[in-house]
Amino acid sequence: MAIIGAILLNGLLISRWWPMPRPVGFRVFVFMLLTFNVLWWSIADRRIARHIASARLARWLRWGIVGFCGALNLPIFYGLVVGRVPPLVSNPTWYTAAVTLWHVALPMALPLVASVRLAALGAQALARRTFTEPTAASVRENEVFDPTRRALLKTAFASVPVAMLAGGTAWGRWQIGGFNVHRHALAAPWLPDRLKGLTITQVSDLHVGRLYRPDMLAHLVEQVNGLKSDIIVVTGDVVDSSNQMLPPAIDALGQFTSRHGTYLCMGNHDEFDDRLEFIRAVRERLPLLINERRTLEIGGERLTLAGVDYANEPEPTRRRAGDIANVAETLKGHDAQSDGPVIALAHHPHTWDILQLHGVPLTLSGHTHGGQIMMTPPGGVDLGLGRALFRYIRGFYRTDESTLFVNSGVGNWFPIRINAPAEIVQIQLV
Repeated sequence: MAIIGAILLNGLLISRWWPMPRPVGFRVFVFMLLTFNVLWWSIADRRIARHIASARLARWLRWGIVGFCGALNLPIFYGLVVGRVPPLVSNPTWYTAAVTLWHVALPMALPLVASVRLAALGAQALARRTFTEPTAASVRENEVFDPTRRALLKTAFASVPVAMLAGGTAWGRWQIGGFNVHRHALAAPWLPDRLKGLTITQVSDLHVGRLYRPDMLAHLVEQVNGLKSDIIVVTGDVVDSSNQMLPPAIDALGQFTSRHGTYLCMGNHDEFDDRLEFIRAVRERLPLLINERRTLEIGGERLTLAGVDYANEPEPTRRRAGDIANVAETLKGHDAQSDGPVIALAHHPHTWDILQLHGVPLTLSGHTHGGQIMMTPPGGVDLGLGRALFRYIRGFYRTDESTLFVNSGVGNWFPIRINAPAEIVQIQLV
């Protein structure tokens, strides 16, 4: 519990107040993951040794746990050595899904298990002090317990996570690469009459890399081009964690066809590796709008696309200017009479809070993956993990003067979606 507390203290407080150079900070994070794995292995190994009656079976199970941990942590050791996220593209997707699931779930589960264990021990100690000691007869009566069941319960700390990982990996592997195609009509009284009927295809959160592989992009290109839209926009997170995936990703985006072009904005994963390299590579082929606008001439009318840089907060932080400054820079000098109405591209949907104050009638966002893990399906009340993280999770949000659409995205960094299906979307402005 002390080790877990120290890790969480660093992750939640120390790293925020005393930021480290990126390679150092990444290695500290990786070291924490390895520490959680060592903690789990040590407890699981001890329980198997104590509670499996057959010495031979116990020995095989203990070596199995060692092999299990070693296989899941090979990419983590790689990250510790090189100081960056391993691309994992050469590995089978089921293996990548398993590594991701394990190292997301373990740091969340171990503190919870440790807390429950401490609470149970405290309650047990309190009960011993409060109530009389059991008689010898009652002890003998309670000892009538199937040893197989006892061993199963006592070793659940080792067996249950492995079984859950196997099920989660199979589920995630089945979902990877699939998405729905949705079409929506949106009333746009702010749009010039000659532009009514304009279609926009939005693609978001491809995360090309560990899970959404380059060989899956051909199907995406086919589906996007089949919509025959006027404009295509990509609202961030083109790659997952490595710029090594940029060539196939840009190649695929370059194959998108529409009447008036494809436009992109930045996502947070797009700067995980090297932000400047990402910007340079994309701009060689496609318009990447970072706090800037592009005015289009369509049918004798003008329409402006505005791309807002990624920011997680409205106010400035040590690393970022913040949404307020980004939006002000993006819209500076815009004249609705000469440049036409604005459609904003902003990866994080919370940016809409600032954009609507500036009179932007339509904002297209992503980032949330539809909430990723949700208790309820789309179309009703949104209950689930997404609700704890975001004000705007998926679909349309409206005020009297402004509309936000949050796209659930195509790819994933986390391999499982529950009630949050992947999608590409065509919006027709009417």
